[in-house]
Order: sequence, then structure tokens, then C-alpha cells
Amino acid sequence: MNWEVKQIVGAVGFAAAMTFGTAAQAQVCSAWLVESSRFMNVPFGMFHPDRSFVQGSNNPRNNVNTVDLPVNVGVIKCGKELILFDNGWNATDYHKATGTGHWAPLSQQIAQLGFDAKDVSKIIVGHGHWDHAGSMDEFPNAVLYIQKEELRGIEWALNYPGHERIRAVNDSPGGCSRTPACGYPAKTVDQIYGKVLRGKAVIVDGDMEVRPGVKIHAAHRAHTAGSQLLEVNTSVGKLMFGSDAYSSWEAIRDWEVANVQQTDSVQQFLAYEKCYKVTGGYQNCVAAHEPLSYSDKYPLTKNWWAGINGGRLAEMALAPGEPSRKPK
Repeated sequence: MNWEVKQIVGAVGFAAAMTFGTAAQAQVCSAWLVESSRFMNVPFGMFHPDRSFVQGSNNPRNNVNTVDLPVNVGVIKCGKELILFDNGWNATDYHKATGTGHWAPLSQQIAQLGFDAKDVSKIIVGHGHWDHAGSMDEFPNAVLYIQKEELRGIEWALNYPGHERIRAVNDSPGGCSRTPACGYPAKTVDQIYGKVLRGKAVIVDGDMEVRPGVKIHAAHRAHTAGSQLLEVNTSVGKLMFGSDAYSSWEAIRDWEVANVQQTDSVQQFLAYEKCYKVTGGYQNCVAAHEPLSYSDKYPLTKNWWAGINGGRLAEMALAPGEPSRKPK
């Protein structure tokens, strides 16, 4: 795709996004977490190498061989506006490659919260990997927010000279696990660039205020070339959604690397630090794959319940006047 075309589309979206101005008062938003699916029996050392292999550690997880990892999606409501951070995927053939369970279409999952897919106005992706940016076709009215550097990273991955191991597509078992180009199969790329070509994308260049109280922070190379974080003002303080830059909440808490597939570890730690600076600690850092999600051991998600096909949901923060969506 011609890069100039993407820049033009992005400039239009950028101008629209900045019409909120900087003087407006930050709104208090509500936030939920939805488990799009779950990766089953993942070797723990691949996900959290620091915790698995640090010699002399007494951490009980050192003896864990495999772990089940949720794929978490943020659902954010600011006034009448509905925003998603990440969006899982809606391609059942991926299950054959990854050993996933508890999947259901995300549009059906957010319906359990009383939300309609057509009312989602914005989708902000932490990065463009298939398990975080793979169901945008379910949300036709949503505008995609993606970093310019992420689009460049996708182009690099797709154009990397053919090699048996370093490739972008992982549609078959073990197709490109843990290589620096992995994670951009055709269906996901179609959806990302489909949004761009239809004028339904904002191509972000660094930090951006999406609306008062909702701000994108660039975290380039904290997982992929154009990773980004999302700050959200809520009744429990500011939340910081991190996608795979924040794969593990325990890693942020204990200052350890996690999910180092394409990660520059220095940039990952700087992304952790951003959460500490913005939220005042680690409690409100929202992780994409934390195994302790939906339990008291990850306090932000302790108010949870089971939904479709065993997928889980958590109510993290409610704005004044916002009713609880948790079933009674």
C-alpha cells in the first residue's frame, strides 16, 4: 500500500480527533474487562522467563510448567461514547493453530454488558497482532486508532525476505512462534488496512488525547514497533491499558519481563514506568494476558463473572450514575 495514502487518511482522522481541545474537563469513564478467549497450556517459561528461570527464587510459579492465559479486551464508556481497547479476534481457524478455548464473538460478549456492536465508536489497539486486532469487522462504525510505527512494522514483517522461520503469518501450528515478524496473518491485515482505506482510521504519531480523560501514550518497541498504551480517567483513579506491553500484571508489580516475542525489554520497562507515573503505582495497570485475571489475586478484576462459553468479564470502574452491568 502507498504510504502517502495512509498518511493522508491519518491526517484527516488526526484533525477530527483533536477537535476536543485541551481545555475541556476530563470525564469520568466506566471500564470493564472482557475475556475474548484463552490460550491453553502455554509453556510458562515462554510467557514469563524472568519468573521461571531466575536462579534461587522461592516463587512457587517456578515449578509451573504450563499456564492458561486470557486474552483481555477493555470496554470503556465515557458518557454515551463506547470505546474498545484491543478487540480479540473473530477467526475460528486460528484455534487450530494456537490451542485456544472459551472463545465467542466479541460482539456477543459485549452484548452481555448491554452494549451493541454498532455503537462502538472507537477501537484503540495496543498493537496489530491477530489476537488483539482481529475482530474489527464486527464493529463497522468504529474508527481504528493505530500508531504510524505499527503500520511500518507490519509492512516490514510482510516484506521480510522469505525465510523458513522468520515470517509474519502463523496460521498453522508452530508457524512462526517467537520470531520478530510473527503475528500479522492475512485476515487481521485485511481488517486493519480495510479501516485505513475506508477512511475509518486515525494514524497516530506518538501521544494523542482521544477525548478529555482518554489519552494514548506511545510505547514503541515495548512489544511491537508501534505499541501504544491507553490512559483512562475513572472513579477508581486513572487506569492504564497496555495490551502486550503489559502482558503480565505480576511482571509490572515485580519489575520483570514478560512475553518477549518482539519486545525491546528496555522499552517494556519504560512502559511499566509510565503506568507507575500516570496511575500512582501498579494496581491500575490493565494487563492483556495476566493468568491471575478474574480473581482476587489481581484486585482490579476481582468483581468478575462467567459469560458465554465460559469466557469471563470483570467490572473494574463505574462512573457516577452508571449502573452495574454484573448479573444479579
